[in-house]
Amino acid sequence: MNVVVFGATGDTGRWIVGRAVQAGHEVTAFVRDPRRMRVGLDRVKVVPGDVLDAATVDDAVAGQNTVLSALGSTARNPAPVLSTGVRHILDAMERHHVRRIVALSAAGALGESAGFLFGNIGLRIFRMWLPAVYREHREMLEELKRRNLEWTAVRAVLLTNGPPKGRYRVAVDGIPRWGIRISRADVAEFMVRQLTSDEFVCKMPAIAY
Repeated sequence: MNVVVFGATGDTGRWIVGRAVQAGHEVTAFVRDPRRMRVGLDRVKVVPGDVLDAATVDDAVAGQNTVLSALGSTARNPAPVLSTGVRHILDAMERHHVRRIVALSAAGALGESAGFLFGNIGLRIFRMWLPAVYREHREMLEELKRRNLEWTAVRAVLLTNGPPKGRYRVAVDGIPRWGIRISRADVAEFMVRQLTSDEFVCKMPAIAY
C-alpha cells in the first residue's frame, strides 16, 4: 500500500521508513531537509515540506492509503508539530478519504500510572521538566479522538537506540508494569504492523519491554 511517513528523518522515523520498505509498502517520506534521509533513497519517494504548512501536507497525503507519524516535540524545538501539524495531517486525510493513521506518542502523556513507584516518580519528573512537550502530546491525542478515522496512537516509554528484540509488552490501559524502555527499532516494527491490523484501531496502546 502507499504510505506517507511524517517525521521520517528523526531517530525513530528512520526506523519506520526502513520497516515500511521491508514490509513491501510504497513509502513517501515527508521531510523538512531531504539531505537528512539515510535509508533506501532508491525505494523511497522524498517529499520536502513543513508539517506546519497545511498545503504541503495536503499534497503529501493525496494518493496515499495510510499515514505513519513519528513527529515529536522537544524542549529545544517548541514548534507545535504535534498539535498543529497532526491536525493538518488529519484534515488532509479527511479531504482525500485516507482512513488509517498510526502516530507515535509518549507514555505518561495522559497522566496514566506506570504501575510501580519508581516509574510513577520518573513520569512525574518528566512531566514537570517537559510540560510543553507533554501538552503537545495530549493535544494531539485529543485531536485524534475527535476524528472519525481509523487511528492508533502508540504510547512509547523511554526510547533507546538499541537493537530490535522482536518481543515486547503492550497495554491498552496504563503502561506495562515495570516497563521503562523500548528500542526505536521495535517501536517501528510495531507501528508498521498496525497498518494491516485492526487490533488497536481507535486505541492508544503503550509499548515497553
